[in-house]
Order: sequence, then C-alpha cells, then structure tokens
Amino acid sequence: MTFLLDLNTLKMKIYEFARILGILLDNAIEASGECEEKIINITFRNDLKNNRQIFTIENTYKNKDVDTEKIFEKGISEKENHTGLGLWEVRKIIKKNNNANLFTSKSENFFSQQLELY
Repeated sequence: MTFLLDLNTLKMKIYEFARILGILLDNAIEASGECEEKIINITFRNDLKNNRQIFTIENTYKNKDVDTEKIFEKGISEKENHTGLGLWEVRKIIKKNNNANLFTSKSENFFSQQLELY
C-alpha cells in the first residue's frame, strides 16, 4: 500500500493525529483478526472542494450487534483484559479540536471510522 500525505498540511497536531490513527488501526486489526476474511481498507484523501482531509479505516468485524455510540464510553471494551480507554480517548481529542469530526458506521460486512479534519 502506498499513499501520499503531506503532514505539513495536516489540520491537527501530529501527535494527536498519530494517537487517533494508532487506536483506530489497532482496533481494526484486532476486530478483523477474529474474522474469516481479514480485511482492512485505509483511505486518506484531500477533499479540496469542501476544504477538508478525510481518513477512513474500515474493517471486517464479527460482532454485528456492536453499539456505535456505547463503544466511546470510558471503560467499554469488547477485548478481554482491556481498559476500554482507546475510543474514549479518541472522542476526547476530537472534542477539543473544533475542526474535527469522527463518523462511525457499520454495514453487513464492514465497520467504518471516518475522521474528517476541516
């Protein structure tokens, strides 16, 4: 996989972006690892028309009943022996950046997290 992203144009502090990306990728790797088809799709793109950067991570997942709101609560984790702080921390970073949104969705095959920076 090859992608080009000019980090000089990133509309967020690099360590916050790296933290969010690390948590989302770690979750995607673990969730897809439990599936028969282990698929993770990562897309980074500039939406010049709307002046935003869009980062999407989608992965196969087993628990189709996952609550896409509850997973962001402190202490909630589907992983054994985990603290449930990852997505809670992601939401905290998003809230303190007034130019960022995270959209979480799921379909029959994929769980998706889309980070948008304005």
